[in-house]
Amino acid sequence: MAPSTQQNVKSYKKETLSIDELLEKLRGRGLNINDEASAKTALTFIGYYRLSGYFIPYYKHTDDRIPELIEPKEFKENIYFQNILDLYDFDRKIRLIILEQIQRVEIGLRTCLSEHMSKKYGCHWFMNLTIFDNEYDYEGFFNQISSAKETFIQHYKEKYSHPKYPPSWMITETLSFGAWSKMYTDLLKEDKKAIAEYFNVKSVDVMQSWFRTLSHLRNLAAHHNRIWNRRFTAFNPKRINSYYEHMENSSTLYTRLVVLKYLSDQVTASDDLKTKLLNLMENPPISVSWDKMGFVEGWLESPLWQNVD
Repeated sequence: MAPSTQQNVKSYKKETLSIDELLEKLRGRGLNINDEASAKTALTFIGYYRLSGYFIPYYKHTDDRIPELIEPKEFKENIYFQNILDLYDFDRKIRLIILEQIQRVEIGLRTCLSEHMSKKYGCHWFMNLTIFDNEYDYEGFFNQISSAKETFIQHYKEKYSHPKYPPSWMITETLSFGAWSKMYTDLLKEDKKAIAEYFNVKSVDVMQSWFRTLSHLRNLAAHHNRIWNRRFTAFNPKRINSYYEHMENSSTLYTRLVVLKYLSDQVTASDDLKTKLLNLMENPPISVSWDKMGFVEGWLESPLWQNVD
């Protein structure tokens, strides 16, 4: 007779600690807390759990090739609570840089996809079910349009009874990057290829992969997840030969920034992604370096980052 599954159930028994108790816990691990008021504010409004991911670089690790966290946890010498906050703020700033750049690519995808499909199939092309893959989520797509609250959508509904939905150039303003990425994936191959050419990408598979990568990165950044030294385990971008050495480790932030830089270069002549990264790294937190974010040696001199074709 199989043993009862109840025997394998573990109950979570950690108690909720007060702010003062959390401070004592951190002090017990060797963290210096000079400005207690600032630390209490951070723990109150940011939270211990969110900050705990930023403790890790400052904990003692083994000297192995792949360092392991030493248990019980103990902070390195001369680490202050302010070092934790500096790292948290650095991560916040790099997320904002990423979101600004992705927005440009997102608008580019919306516009190019809408324009191509409208010219070829008419401005209500998305109602033609024959131009999508059989797996496309029509119901979810139309629900997003129906629930849109933008004034111009409401105006269309009040003024026109047919077609049921507004034209393509209106709905482009209502859908998320993830929705457009999924839509691109489910178009006919000939249309995907034509849209990829706007972005100077020859492979449809690469284009699909890169849109999924940036959509995932955007979601992480928008939901305030840690980005700077994250090991990404999902939606790794497909590599292209011309930038293979920059994309060899597909789990790093740098690989995603390579994709972002390449695509943003297609939609704008501005080089401010590089400029903002360099400015941010002029005075980084003590735990931050280019290599810890996955940047490869000599990256700055490469044609990609020099805007050289």
